[in-house]
Amino acid sequence: MRRLILLVLALGALAIPTTAAAAEVHVPFCGVDPQTLQGGIPNCTFTANSNGVVVVDKANLNPCSGVVGTATMVSNSIIHVSVNGAGDVWVTNTMTAHFSFVPNAPNLSGAPSYSGEMTFWFGASLNKNNVVFHDTGNIVLRGSDGSQLTLHVLDHLNTSATGAVNTFSVVSFTCP
Repeated sequence: MRRLILLVLALGALAIPTTAAAAEVHVPFCGVDPQTLQGGIPNCTFTANSNGVVVVDKANLNPCSGVVGTATMVSNSIIHVSVNGAGDVWVTNTMTAHFSFVPNAPNLSGAPSYSGEMTFWFGASLNKNNVVFHDTGNIVLRGSDGSQLTLHVLDHLNTSATGAVNTFSVVSFTCP
């Protein structure tokens, strides 16, 4: 009998138009300050996509050789913010990119060009008692001379309702 009642309630909920979507607001970052992740408009969601964003830095430095070159990145990203009725905030961002590095003086001996992929993810969860921030990233670049440059990053920070803080970072970087 209990299962039948739950089934009838579930089917009834599907048949009745919901007003939850009408109660939500969709404003940039749901009123959350991107610098402090404070604030927030209750019952809000916000999603933004950016595709094909090109960034060129003509004074980029190869961290392995010190050679100055031009870095070009073409990225795609999506950011999502949610704030529930209690004012709890969730923020996530995922970014992928094609990346290239070309020495500004290509005739330098031992100065290869690099190209490859980058992926980074960031997440934050905040409520009146707890805070959690975490991110992970991965870069793999292949050199024109057959070498490979890699970077792997993992970070985590959380605070509990008692104020206890837990934090760690793991970084792995390889040069040719």
